Amino acid sequence: MKRLLLVLSSRLILFLFIQMIIALCLNSFGGSVKYWTLTATLTNIISIIILIILLRDEKTSFFSLFRFQKEKIKTDLIWLVLLILVSVPLAIIPSLALSNILWGNTEYYHQVLFQPINKTFLYFLLFAYPISTGLVELTTYFGYVMPRLKVQLKSQWIAIALPVIAFSIQHCTLPLVFEGKFIFFRGLMYLLFSLVYGVTIYKRPSLLPWLAILQVLIYILPMTMLLTSK
Repeated sequence: MKRLLLVLSSRLILFLFIQMIIALCLNSFGGSVKYWTLTATLTNIISIIILIILLRDEKTSFFSLFRFQKEKIKTDLIWLVLLILVSVPLAIIPSLALSNILWGNTEYYHQVLFQPINKTFLYFLLFAYPISTGLVELTTYFGYVMPRLKVQLKSQWIAIALPVIAFSIQHCTLPLVFEGKFIFFRGLMYLLFSLVYGVTIYKRPSLLPWLAILQVLIYILPMTMLLTSK
């Protein structure tokens, strides 16, 4: 159980740790904020290594989590379409509403997150960030931790709730901005999105590889926004 709780909190801690290293390199904590995609990518790489090691101890492989189940493909595709229709609005609308409540506009957090960064990093991150996030984000919380919590805990709702909350809360330090409203915003903006994904993967684990692909496509969007930032 302790191992699972450590994995649940690992990304939150790693985001902060790596941002601090970037801040030291730039000699500016404020300057490190705009490199949040680099922070996320380095965290993703470490998270993948952690999962590889943990799964090796269980005599299985990391990539076994992404095997498609041929007999379920048609039904999974139907579920995937339905999930896209439900989850995409849940990823966008709550953040816009919460931003408007906290700051009176929907632009502030975009101005914080989408600042111009070094082009060399940007071209590397254009591919590395979406792919690494797709491989490890949902996998950590709902592919690795949640099934093991299901075995160890009597309550299925706790087994779902802990990864759902951890998935949402991880964003508090991606990036860390010393502003209470911003931390609160980042911690809550994906909560409903996380809940829908968590419940869906709990009920139908065969969707994980499909959702990993969807995550890669989704996370191309912030990289295109960075490409056009000035």
